[in-house]
Amino acid sequence: MALEGQQDGDIRAVLALSRAEALAGTKRILTLPEGQQIVIPVPAGIRNGQEIRLEGRGQPSLNGRKGALVLTIALEHIEPPRQSRRGQSTGMIMLLTALTVFVMGASVITLYFTVIRPTQLRAQTTAASVTKSTATSLSQARDTARAGARAQARMNATATVQTQAVAQTKVTATVLQHIFNQATSGNPVLNDSLNQQDNNNWEVDSKAGGGGCAFTNGAYHVSTLLTGFFSSCYDHSHIFSNFVFQVQMTVLKGDRGGIIFRSDPTNTKFYLFRVGQDGSYDLYLYVDTSGSNAQLLAQGSSSAIHTGLNRPNKIAVIAAGSNLSFYVDQQFLVSIKDTTYQSGSIGVFADAQTNPTEVAFSNAKVWTL
Repeated sequence: MALEGQQDGDIRAVLALSRAEALAGTKRILTLPEGQQIVIPVPAGIRNGQEIRLEGRGQPSLNGRKGALVLTIALEHIEPPRQSRRGQSTGMIMLLTALTVFVMGASVITLYFTVIRPTQLRAQTTAASVTKSTATSLSQARDTARAGARAQARMNATATVQTQAVAQTKVTATVLQHIFNQATSGNPVLNDSLNQQDNNNWEVDSKAGGGGCAFTNGAYHVSTLLTGFFSSCYDHSHIFSNFVFQVQMTVLKGDRGGIIFRSDPTNTKFYLFRVGQDGSYDLYLYVDTSGSNAQLLAQGSSSAIHTGLNRPNKIAVIAAGSNLSFYVDQQFLVSIKDTTYQSGSIGVFADAQTNPTEVAFSNAKVWTL
């Protein structure tokens, strides 16, 4: 794995995946230079060249803030077999000499922080691709035929795994969609239009640095003026354990918003699910007041998310024990397992990634499971 450190603190790396893993989704554990291990969730359907961005996992920048660790997905390429008496393909030799330790079926890869310039990588790849064998002996021909048969068998096995992975992904999505429909078919225990304050006692305040929580124009508005920060606003009347929480969210200006659940606001411990007006989403586990200590649990983008400003999206979570499943407009997005928090309060937030942000929320509902 090649890594590049930028002046803004970002570190870029290449994350190698099999095509079956890319289709079905997986998790990786990255060991950083200081020995810290972090879990990288890889969403199903990720594409070659797509990036996974982990904020706060890079190096300190010139302004003192930590940059991001940016992982570029590189899907395994199955090449026709090359002539070799040991039966190893050029792709296998390149894999063994790469800076990524990639273990099929395991969940651990180790990052080696060696800087290799992209031009050097391209030169190495080009040199390998133009290497040709000129041997013509009968023995070599037999070796080539055997290697071809082995390669075809591997390709057939890979195709089978990919087909099974696609089928499993579709089945999982269908089941989780059905669960959502059933879970929300009854009467909610919390049904709040959020057009004004009521017994649910939603937070109303002004935040340091600007913004806050307020009922305005028939909706619950959350805003923040400080870029790089988010403003959270809580329902102070309920504690939920296993539930469905759904709310309509509209980004009026700025970047992103979302929901907070199983929260302990006093100690800043909660799950935070964020949706951007650019169609992106991510899930973080917060363990304290430092955003750099938050753990990324899931990340991706979806065509189900209405993009742009003033476009409402109904976002929802099903929290059932350690199973957390997320939806936009009743369409399944992603599901993970995490046992860190089992109960807590709910809330909403606005996140100013690069611009002051204001988000309007309405029609909050909770169904208990």
